[in-house]
Amino acid sequence: MSTEGVAITARGISVRGPLGPVFSNVDAEIRPGELATVTGPSGTGRTALLLTLSGRLRPITGTIEVDGRSLPKGAKRARTLIAPARLRPGFELEGRWRVREAVRERRITTKVDNDDISDAFDLVGIDPEPEAVIDSLHPGERLLLAVALGMAALPAGLLVDDVELGLPEAARTRVWAALETVARTGTTVVASNTDPPRFEAGPVIRLPGPNGETPHRAGGTAPETALLPGQEPNTVEFDAETTRTFHAEAVTEPHTFDTEVLSPDPAQLALFEPPAPAVPPDSEAADSEAADSEAADSGTNETSPEAEPTDSDSEDYGDPR
Repeated sequence: MSTEGVAITARGISVRGPLGPVFSNVDAEIRPGELATVTGPSGTGRTALLLTLSGRLRPITGTIEVDGRSLPKGAKRARTLIAPARLRPGFELEGRWRVREAVRERRITTKVDNDDISDAFDLVGIDPEPEAVIDSLHPGERLLLAVALGMAALPAGLLVDDVELGLPEAARTRVWAALETVARTGTTVVASNTDPPRFEAGPVIRLPGPNGETPHRAGGTAPETALLPGQEPNTVEFDAETTRTFHAEAVTEPHTFDTEVLSPDPAQLALFEPPAPAVPPDSEAADSEAADSEAADSGTNETSPEAEPTDSDSEDYGDPR
C-alpha cells in the first residue's frame, strides 16, 4: 500500500468554545508522510486540534493550510483528504457490532473492496476473527482495526485520537509501531495522546495544562513488547530524525470539546452527533441508502457557522489524491 501524504501547516491558531478558550496560539508544521503527535493533559483540546487541522472545526485566530490550500476555503477538500480513524467522543467503532459488520459498513461508505480491507489488515498486523464482537477484542487490536478500516481507502491523512487510552504497557509500543508503518506508506498520520511516543518520530505539538505543564517525552528506541492477539512478529525501524516540537500557550482552564461548534457539513456532522441505536448494516438496504445519500449530497451546498458560503466552498476539486 502506498499513497501521497498531505502537508499541514498552522500558524497561531486558537479555538474557543462555549466555556472559553479550548487552545490558544498553536503552531504546527507537518510534512507529507509524517507521524505527528498532539500531546497534553486531558481537557487541553487535543481532539479539537485534530478537528481543526483537518478542516472540521473553524479557528477564531491564525491560519491553516492543508495540501497548499488555505482554510476555511479549502476545508471541504481537507476533510476529503484527511480521514478519521478514531475521534473521541463521537467517531469510534460500534462496540456491539461484529468485525464483519464493521467491514461491510466501511465497504459501503468508502467504496473499498475485500482486497483493500485485507491489505490494510496486513499493514497494521492484525487478523481479526470476522464473527468477533468488537468490544470483545483486545484494546490494541480494536484500535488497530479502526486504523485499518480508515486506511483501506488510502487517505492522504489519518486522524487517530487517544492512542494509548486503555492500552496495557505491552501493547502501546506495538500500536505506535503500526502507526509509524502507516506513515511509511506516505499517509500523513496525526495522532493524539497524553504523552509523546517513546521514540524519535515526527513533530510533537504540545498543549499545556492549565498551569502550563506539558508531558515529558522519553527518547530512545522503543523496546520489544508482547504482540497483540493473532499478530505475527514484525520488525519496525523508527526514524531517528530529531523530533520537531511545537508549543502552544496555556489556557485558563481545561475544557471538554463541545460538538455544537463543528462544521455543519452533513457528512461530517453525522460523525459526532449522539449515536443512534446501532443496527448492523444490511448489505442491500445499506447500498440503497448510500445511493440515496449520494444523490442528496450532490445537491447540497456547504455553509459555515461563522461566514457566508464562498465560491471556493462549492468548488469541484476532483480526485482528492
